Amino acid sequence: MMDYVYNVINMVVEKGTIKVVWITKNTKRIYSKMFDSVKEAEKFGRKKKDYIISRLLWQKRYKTYAWEILPHGNYKLYLMALRFYQRHKGKKAFIKRLFRM
Repeated sequence: MMDYVYNVINMVVEKGTIKVVWITKNTKRIYSKMFDSVKEAEKFGRKKKDYIISRLLWQKRYKTYAWEILPHGNYKLYLMALRFYQRHKGKKAFIKRLFRM
């Protein structure tokens, strides 16, 4: 029985491998929805405006996932923000001043 449940769960996870992640004015939350194709995800994402699309690369025991950011939505802004953070994360005083923290 457990093998059957595992296989059913595995099929569900593998079916939706494209994820749209979007934000709203409440910056403490992110939202996401899974799709079977980038085309479907892009159509949905355009309605949300502030979104990125990623593709599932792998998962391990339904606890750990690796995602690739695809060139759709606000991916350029997202990648620039991450690069900026990576470049300056050791300069805490600079970051706090910049973001008025």
